[in-house]
Amino acid sequence: MIFAQIIQSIFEIALAGAFAFSLVYFVITFVSLTNKTFIKPEEANYSLSEYPYITIQIPTFNELAAINCAKKCLDFNYPQNKVQIIIGDDSSDQKISTQIKNFVKKNPKIIISRREKNYGYKPGNLNNMLKKSSGEYILIFDSDFLPDKDFLLQIVQPVLKDPSLSGVQSGWKIINAQKNLSTLMGSGIVNVVHSILMPLMHDSTKHAIFCGSGELVKKSDIIDHGGWTEGSLTEDVDFSLRLISAGKRIEYLKDLKVNCETPHTPKDLFLQQMRWAYGVVKSFLTHQKNLRQSKLTNKRVKFATLIWSAGYIMISLLLFSFVFGSLNMIFSALGFNPSESPSSSYSIGNFIYNTTLNLILTGGMLLSSIAASFVNGFGLKSVGKLLFATLTIGFICMFYVGRGIFSAFVGLPMNWHMLKKEGNNYHLNE
Repeated sequence: MIFAQIIQSIFEIALAGAFAFSLVYFVITFVSLTNKTFIKPEEANYSLSEYPYITIQIPTFNELAAINCAKKCLDFNYPQNKVQIIIGDDSSDQKISTQIKNFVKKNPKIIISRREKNYGYKPGNLNNMLKKSSGEYILIFDSDFLPDKDFLLQIVQPVLKDPSLSGVQSGWKIINAQKNLSTLMGSGIVNVVHSILMPLMHDSTKHAIFCGSGELVKKSDIIDHGGWTEGSLTEDVDFSLRLISAGKRIEYLKDLKVNCETPHTPKDLFLQQMRWAYGVVKSFLTHQKNLRQSKLTNKRVKFATLIWSAGYIMISLLLFSFVFGSLNMIFSALGFNPSESPSSSYSIGNFIYNTTLNLILTGGMLLSSIAASFVNGFGLKSVGKLLFATLTIGFICMFYVGRGIFSAFVGLPMNWHMLKKEGNNYHLNE
C-alpha cells in the first residue's frame, strides 16, 4: 500500500532527525555542565560618577505583582540619584490601576506610564515607557520578578568594563518550582535555557540573547534599531536577532540569578510555551536572512544562535515522529505495513517496544531538562516528578508548542494571553 509506505518513510525520517538532534542535546548538556567557570561579576572599585543612570521598567497588565517587583527595586544598593523606576500600567481593571496609583503615591520615586489599552502588547508598553525613560540603560523586569538587593549593582559591572556592550542578561531562578507538576515542568524548561543553552552559547561565542526580563539594555541601541517590535510575542528574541545581525554583543551572567515564577496551572503553561514557540520561530523567520547575510557577525555566532533555537526544531521532529509513528503502528496492526510480511501480527508488546525505543532515541532534550534541574537544586525525588511531568503534562504541552510553531510558519496571527501569577495574590511587607 503506497500510502502506508509514505507514512512509514515520513516517520523514519522524522525519527532519524529527532535522534540526530537528541545527540546534539546530549553533547550540549555534557559540555555545558562540565564547564565550572564562575562568571558572576564582583563589584569593581568604580567611583559614583562612573555608574550609569538606570531606568527600571516594569511593564504590567492587570498584575498587582508589579508592586512586589517595584518594592524590591526600591531596595537596590545602587546610587539612588542614578535610578529611575517606571511602572508601565496597561491594566484594563481599574481596581488594580487604583492600587498601583496608591502605591506610587506612597513611593514618589516611582512614576507611572499609563495607556488606555495595551496596544502592541508588552513591546508597545516598553516603547511607551521609553518616552519617559531618562536612563542610559534600561533594566526590564516582568511583574513576577523579585531581584535581590545587589542585583542592579552586579548587572551593570559588564557595561562599566565594556561600554560597547548592547546589554546584559541575567539568569533566572524559579521560586515556585516545587508547587506542582506544572511548575516542575515549567522550571525544567527554564533551567535548560539558563543552565545549558545560554551558558554554552556565551562560553563559546561571548554572545547571548535577551530573555525578556532581568535584562539590562542600552537605551541608545533600542532607539537606533527602531525600538521594540510592537505586537511581537517575544520582543526580546526579535530585538536580540537585530542586534546580533548588526554586530552588537549581549553579555550573559549565568551566576547572577533573579527570582521569578513559572505558570502554576497546566493551561497557563501550555499558553506560555505556545506563545514562546510562536514568537521565537516568527522572529527567526523574520530576521534569518539578515543574520545569514550579515558580514558583521561571524559564523560561530550564527551557528550558536541557531543551536539556541534548535529546541523547536527538535519538538517539531518529535511531533512528526509521534503522529506518523502512531499511524505507522495502526497500519502495522492492520497488516498494511510494507516492511512486514502479511502474516506478521502487531501486538501490544510491539507497541511498548517501539514507544520505549523512540523515547530513548529522542531523549536528549529530556536529559538536558533533568540534568539542568538537578544542578539547580532538585533532589532525586523532584527529578522523578519532573520525569513524570514531562511524560504527562509535557506530552500535551508539545502539541501546544507545535501549534505555535505551525502558526508562525504559515503566517497565522496569535494573540497574547495573560497568565495567572501567584505574586498577584499577595504583597511583600512594606
